[in-house]
Amino acid sequence: MTHSTLAVPTDARTLAADRYRAALSEVPEILELVAEACQAPMAALKLVGGGSAHFAATLGIRHALDVPQSVSLCDVVAATDDTMVVKDATRDPRLADHPLVRGSEHVRFLGAAPLHHEGQVVGALCVFAGSPRRRNTEATIRVLSRIARRVDAETGLRHLLADRPFPVTVNQDDMISAISHEIRTPLASISGNLELITDSPGAIGPGYERRFDAITRNTDRLCRTVDNLLRAMNQQNHQPIGQRHLIDVASVASASVAGLGDQRVRLNTPAGPVWATADPRLLEVAIGHLLSNALCFGNPETPVEVSVELHPRPAITIRDHGRGLPRGEMAALGAPFARGTDAVRDQMPGLGLGLFISRRIIEAQGGTLVLDSTPGEGFTARILLAEQSANR
Repeated sequence: MTHSTLAVPTDARTLAADRYRAALSEVPEILELVAEACQAPMAALKLVGGGSAHFAATLGIRHALDVPQSVSLCDVVAATDDTMVVKDATRDPRLADHPLVRGSEHVRFLGAAPLHHEGQVVGALCVFAGSPRRRNTEATIRVLSRIARRVDAETGLRHLLADRPFPVTVNQDDMISAISHEIRTPLASISGNLELITDSPGAIGPGYERRFDAITRNTDRLCRTVDNLLRAMNQQNHQPIGQRHLIDVASVASASVAGLGDQRVRLNTPAGPVWATADPRLLEVAIGHLLSNALCFGNPETPVEVSVELHPRPAITIRDHGRGLPRGEMAALGAPFARGTDAVRDQMPGLGLGLFISRRIIEAQGGTLVLDSTPGEGFTARILLAEQSANR
């Protein structure tokens, strides 16, 4: 996803950076993790503010000098809003005169990933080395980008909770948000270190690959669970509208199916586009939850059917051929933490949040989520979106 940086006044970007900085103090061990993951002796987190780029945190850097924002790494990465690696900074005209390059640190190699808050590029997560590098640049970009995204997510959550100290008497939402938030921090560290180990040749001894696969798989599941909890609590109090514009529903559905990478899904789309107004990223989230439910509770021997329709209004239908739900359980379906009797009895994974999140997203886009089930025959989720004049 591309974040806008040029069309917004500088004061908005500075304000976002200040809020990012205020929340950053509680993000633990991030520089140690990024330095180890990228095999770099120096690391820094830089943020813009007051016309300069400031070092919010450093590791292994003896002389950290602020520089004008216009010639800083923050603005270099903001220009493309993408992670960059420079193999030899002395040969790069954008960086040859930077104090870290020409000064006592003698930086030659560097990597920098943009940091975002409130839609702005507010800084950069950086790694440095005193000698040029010619290898592993793709691995550095991948790891640096992933850790930067985690810092963004963690910092954003801490900012949201900064003005909400844990109350003496808490309701369910407060408790879930606080606990989920505290789980998220160690999970980010576990996930980053797992990636470091699995990307290091020879780090995993023979015979232990399957164990690390299980650890990684369950860590990813925990991350998704926490994300779903926090997203559900946020959407219960805010309308998840996003950036709505004219989209091709068929393309969004195709991207959602492709993102799952599961061969059990069968997609049927019209020959031409199906226009509707919605935020495509949020709509993908909603479709993803519905698909995950269908794959989890459907018959594993029968494909999940996804159909995109044009008339009488833009629609996406997701149908499985599992056991379905009794009529008596359909009324409560879609409420937070509502789960079917069979799912509870069989200890199926999930928290009963997928349908709730999907319904909130779809209704905020001006659409409707219609659920239907026939016991013994399967479950159907149908997304109905507002009809557009472009459908012709």
